[in-house]
Amino acid sequence: MKIKLLSYISAFIVASYIVYLDYLFVQSTVGKIVQIFFPEIPRYSVHEFVTYLFLTTGAFVILFYLAYFIFYLYIKENEGSKLIPRFFPKVSIVIPAHNEAINIGRLLESIQYQDYPFECYEIIVVDDGSVDGTGEIAMRYGAKVIRHEKNVGKAKALEEGIKAAKGDVIITMDADSHFADGSSLRNIVEELFSRPFIGVSTGVLRIEKRTGKLIEKLQELEFLYSFDVGRRVQSYLDWLLVVPGAFSAFKSYFIKSLPTIPKDTLGEDFDLGMIAYRAGLTSSFEPHARIYTEPMESWRGLYKQRVRWYYGGLQVLAKHRDMILNRKYGERGIFLFFHMIFLEYFLPVLHVFGIVMFPSILILQNLLGFQIFDINVPMKVLVTVFLLVLLLQYLPRP
Repeated sequence: MKIKLLSYISAFIVASYIVYLDYLFVQSTVGKIVQIFFPEIPRYSVHEFVTYLFLTTGAFVILFYLAYFIFYLYIKENEGSKLIPRFFPKVSIVIPAHNEAINIGRLLESIQYQDYPFECYEIIVVDDGSVDGTGEIAMRYGAKVIRHEKNVGKAKALEEGIKAAKGDVIITMDADSHFADGSSLRNIVEELFSRPFIGVSTGVLRIEKRTGKLIEKLQELEFLYSFDVGRRVQSYLDWLLVVPGAFSAFKSYFIKSLPTIPKDTLGEDFDLGMIAYRAGLTSSFEPHARIYTEPMESWRGLYKQRVRWYYGGLQVLAKHRDMILNRKYGERGIFLFFHMIFLEYFLPVLHVFGIVMFPSILILQNLLGFQIFDINVPMKVLVTVFLLVLLLQYLPRP
């Protein structure tokens, strides 16, 4: 663990130096442009404005994500080849579904194409009050179907499917997803038994390409970084806390020992990861287990989903607040504070402040004559510098 932490710190040192060079480049370039077009503006005011903007709109975000990416390259370079599993435990694949007739067949077909022995897995579809024939389609593929007359919700449907499962491994999947290749099922099960005390393993979620719209591309980039980079780094450090319900494998003795699937928060996947840690188990990430899932198709839907995720995360952090910075949980307690609170919540708020609130305050200073920040530049210079900083700090350079 000490070697891993030293490697992680080294990645931050390298990333800090790169961010510093980026700051010097932005400061120098903006200063020269302003001097050419607005020679009457004092250098001090422009310098202060650029510094504030750089720190609040991107410096820390670039630092953390760049450090993650550097560490990711180190991990990928040192990853060994996968070993052929010595045994195939009995697997139960639990799929809660509500009006998923258009998707369920594709998922079940992708399961049948897996290179996992057919007699070693069962498929349980919980038809949660569907009226479009979802259960009938699942039965045609040989799945065991549990029917609900009325829709009782995903958590309750998942709970009933887990209770009915007979496997040593229980895999949860969303009905609108499907496997990306023929070995993902075997790989995620193998990862679950790759070392002692792993209670949960998860894989890569990819956005299925459909319309090619901007909203789809942004989700594709988000998922690519979140899983290929973020989850891999967290798993390597043994800090993986959030295991997506859309594709995760649980050892049966752990998930069945719970009296119920957590329903008191909106982040049940995060909650399950925390419960596993309390039980002395860890979570792991398998980069060679991949599924495709449906993207959100509207900005309103995407906004609501992200609000639900972030609010659910806060609920889980409040529920398990005794673990934060608790020596009993070692590095994980520190990580809860450092990553989940600082990176996932504080930095986005700082980013919004830098892009929206900070320029708004300066505009009001110009219009109303009051002063909060010691920055006095005309409106046209304010707008010019703001746009230049946003452009230059994220601009790729050779």
